[in-house]
Amino acid sequence: MSTEQLEKRLRRRSIHRSRSTALAITLIIVVVVAAWIGTEAVLKAIGQRPLLADPQTVADTALQPDAAFTTIAEVIAAVLVILGIILIVLAVKPGRQPRSGIDRDRGAVVIDTRILASTAANAAALAAGVPESNTSASARGHHTEVHVVPLSGIPVDRTRVEQAVQDRLGRLGGKHGRSVKVTVEQKGTLA
Repeated sequence: MSTEQLEKRLRRRSIHRSRSTALAITLIIVVVVAAWIGTEAVLKAIGQRPLLADPQTVADTALQPDAAFTTIAEVIAAVLVILGIILIVLAVKPGRQPRSGIDRDRGAVVIDTRILASTAANAAALAAGVPESNTSASARGHHTEVHVVPLSGIPVDRTRVEQAVQDRLGRLGGKHGRSVKVTVEQKGTLA
């Protein structure tokens, strides 16, 4: 495996969430059910009383249900359907972490999106001439949103702030800073 492929793989593993927890829980449930069926079968074979219920009795009752068993079976079926839906969603849903990869020559670099947002807010504050506490930002994927609250009586050039944020984020990597949206509040705060 080449170094480039390895770095790409490391970045992907750092950015995406592991699904091993859901898999482990599912396997534990399957093992417990299988162990119960096996234990009940062995107890039946040696002539002992069942722990919970004899598997043959459960099968016979399922084939000839009464009203109480039907209700229990419906509740169990509903729980299994909900569990199945949760597992399908976990399997299909992308498990992205709030992180982003940065292309560098020296290795795989993964950065938290809060750092990207903080960098954008800092660049916006410098370009707008306001304290950093008057700016806030959020970064998600390739999109960055910046919110600026100007000082009273001092106008803020939205395009200048947008360009400054794009330049600063563009230094981190090619994909960052492409889509920047800057909002400037109409009312300012006192200095």
